[in-house]
Amino acid sequence: MCIKQAARARPYRAVMPFMFLILAFLLGAVVWGFFHSNPRGVSRVALHACNVAILVLGIVAAAASGLVLHTDALARRPEEGAVAIYLAIMASGTAFMIVVALGGLARNLFFFPLSRRKPEPQLSR
Repeated sequence: MCIKQAARARPYRAVMPFMFLILAFLLGAVVWGFFHSNPRGVSRVALHACNVAILVLGIVAAAASGLVLHTDALARRPEEGAVAIYLAIMASGTAFMIVVALGGLARNLFFFPLSRRKPEPQLSR
């Protein structure tokens, strides 16, 4: 089997590094947005506890989805171990992003709504 035939047999491998870069960029953007949308005028201890809980929940969801998908992919096609790892990483990253984004929304809208925040001091000119 020559190199061209091998490349045609597995065209998805050429796309994997690009998809990892997209995932890394999206993960960075979601985590950046999560921390830059912290509500102001709330207890720092409560906010820190909420942020840690959301991030831990995201890590647990990522590990669970990655493990389940990796196990299933290996059971279906054991000869495609690299694809199973790739799918697990992509699913884990996606699950983490979804949980962190939804957790940040819940934090700002339900846990620390505008009615529970202290007003910001007005700067006089």
